[in-house]
Amino acid sequence: MGRRPFIIDCDTGTDDAIAIMAALYCDEVEVKAITSVNGNVAHQYTSKNNLDLMEYLGFMDIPVAKGAVHPIMANGYHAHGTHGSTGLGTISLPEAKDKKFDKRIASELIYETAVEEQGELELLVVGPMTNIAISLLQHPELTGLIKHIWFMGGSAIGGNVTPTAEFNIWIDPMAAHIVTQSGIPQTMVGLDVTTAAAMKECHSAELRTCGTKASVLCADLLDYMFIRRDKGGEDALMHDAMAFAAAVYPECLELKDCYIDVECFGEYTKGHTYVDKKGKSKKEPNASVALKVDEEKFCRWLTDAIKKSAG
Repeated sequence: MGRRPFIIDCDTGTDDAIAIMAALYCDEVEVKAITSVNGNVAHQYTSKNNLDLMEYLGFMDIPVAKGAVHPIMANGYHAHGTHGSTGLGTISLPEAKDKKFDKRIASELIYETAVEEQGELELLVVGPMTNIAISLLQHPELTGLIKHIWFMGGSAIGGNVTPTAEFNIWIDPMAAHIVTQSGIPQTMVGLDVTTAAAMKECHSAELRTCGTKASVLCADLLDYMFIRRDKGGEDALMHDAMAFAAAVYPECLELKDCYIDVECFGEYTKGHTYVDKKGKSKKEPNASVALKVDEEKFCRWLTDAIKKSAG
């Protein structure tokens, strides 16, 4: 059986980069492309981070495409306080010299790859869903060409931008509404679960000892997060890598099939992800939703996933 084809659609900040690395070295997965979107920081940085990262790690043959610069329905701000001004905290990757952006825009690359993969393509979506929504609007037949979407976004309980809205969904709620209602099989890993597992200094030390480009970079990113945490900011939370874990190591998560949707226009609830855990809507479930995580299992899996860069 062949490796599972994936496109990673991301607004590459600190934990996005770690999720990308976990996927690149995963034996079960073949990363077909990386696409960027406006989100954690402006698109000019998220796209450059992807290109620089792929050249730095030596993945010269995997296409890197630019995507949406603005949301379909903008709320607008970036997470500079969490990811630094350019997305990777205080880390500066060497600027890509030989690798160039794919000539296709993200929405077209997603569609064309889905056609090529004949219904087997999976999407890891760890930023706002703008690129996916645009591709669906341009190519309605894409609904039948995507095997599964694994996304980090939303929350079954509460939010981090407003009392009810999580960042990735809040940035472009219309895009999230389009995707969640598309009929494509999908798994949601939300904020209420991703905040329940943080990497520790022991994981950073173990990765640094491994000594590969990927493991040392991951350790550097974690160390930035520990400093951020100690200054009162967010802990070393691996929001995006947990969405990838749902795809390849679901044993670390408790999942439940639910009906979900996104509120686009409420004065107080715009960007809220509606998760019907008790079936009160009487609507058929359209997503598998993460409800709990085993922190020890997840952190062990992620550390080992990056260590696979040693070959």
